[in-house]
This record gives sequence, structure tokens and C-alpha cells, in this order.
Amino acid sequence: MIEYQKNHQAYFVLNVTDLQKAKDFYADVFGFQVLFDYKRAGLPKEIGWVELSLPFGGARLGLNLVGEGRVVHGSGQLCFYVADIHATRRCVERKGVRTDDVPDDHAGMGTGRSVYGYDAFTMYDPFGNEILFVGTDTTRENRA
Repeated sequence: MIEYQKNHQAYFVLNVTDLQKAKDFYADVFGFQVLFDYKRAGLPKEIGWVELSLPFGGARLGLNLVGEGRVVHGSGQLCFYVADIHATRRCVERKGVRTDDVPDDHAGMGTGRSVYGYDAFTMYDPFGNEILFVGTDTTRENRA
């Protein structure tokens, strides 16, 4: 069994080419707060690290500065379960962010829709990182 340190956080890390643009995007679209910024800490640009709060405890989003052309699309994905998928999509679209429907063959979404009543959509941050939103199950008896 792995023994985890109880006083540390889990991080979801995305590579970006412009930390200021990324911070602005995640603050505006999601309301995340900056918890750590290498510039404010007086660290050199080579560190290139920013941590943002997530809307639930125990996890943070780390933004890792990489050189232009070094962001590999599809190498990571954020996924959030939300209470109202339709309201969330409207909120994101009002901020000018393009959204896409998720096809049934995407990570078992067909089963999720037909058996559990889930729905989902994707959007992308300015660096091409995919963000998936999944609506919660509409019927409690389908929940495991």
C-alpha cells in the first residue's frame, strides 16, 4: 500500500506557453484563485510554475510554463462533475469559450448517457488543453 503524506495536495498539471494568459483564463472562466506564482515568490523564469485553487479541497491546478510549440495536445485533461450541465455550458459559452458535444464513443460516454443518465461537453483552454464537464446523474437509483 502507498502511504501518502497527509499535509500535501494533489495536483493536476497542464503545460502552457503563457502563464499570464493561462491565469487570466482560469480566473475568468472558472473563478480559480492564484495560490502560488513563481514571480511573486521571487523565483527565476525557469521555474515557471503557478498553482491555482480548485473548487474542492485536496487538489490544485498547476500551470507549467513550457516553450512555444512544446505543449502536447491530448497529454492531459481536466474533468469536472457539475450539478447542472446545461447551466454550466451556458456560463462557459457566455464567456466566449467554444464548447463541443462529446460523442458516445468518447471514454464510454454512450454507456454513461444510456445507463446512468450522464451528459457532457468539452471545451479547450487557450493552449489546447481539453476540459471535460460531466453532468451528474439525474436518478439516484442509477448511482453506484
